[in-house]
Amino acid sequence: AKVLSLAPRVRGVGDAVLAAGELVETAQADAKAATEERDASERTALLRSLGAEGAATIPPALRAQVRQLEEDQKRRATRAQRDVLDRAMVDLLSLYRDVLVIQLGAAVELVNVEHEETVRTLAESSTPEQTLRRMDAVGVARTRLAGNVAPLLAVEAMAIALRPQG
Repeated sequence: AKVLSLAPRVRGVGDAVLAAGELVETAQADAKAATEERDASERTALLRSLGAEGAATIPPALRAQVRQLEEDQKRRATRAQRDVLDRAMVDLLSLYRDVLVIQLGAAVELVNVEHEETVRTLAESSTPEQTLRRMDAVGVARTRLAGNVAPLLAVEAMAIALRPQG
């Protein structure tokens, strides 16, 4: 839900870059928290199964297996970070969906009822066309993230596109 505060804060390129950096750092921290304990227990279990538990150094014959585990864990951590960012972008899309609902006067419930004040402020300060462009920017960022573009680069480009135009 922290990502929902990003939209109204972005006023210029500087704000966009700072907000993007903050979002990516948060995603990294969340991903690390989710994988750190599991990674340590997997490594301990592997070393135990290889008979190297408690060894000061890993014997050369076992290093390949340990390295493979570390590579797998790194891939999982990267995936976890991208998943956190993708969920944040979906949340942002839901915010802009609500903005569009207000702008078009549609008779449907808001998804982000707890952020209604922010939604109304954004709706009053932009046009439906701008809201759709912002939604497109979020969609492009999700596509870029799925295509292995550096997360910070993808999120910065998205955040810059979210700033007020005109």
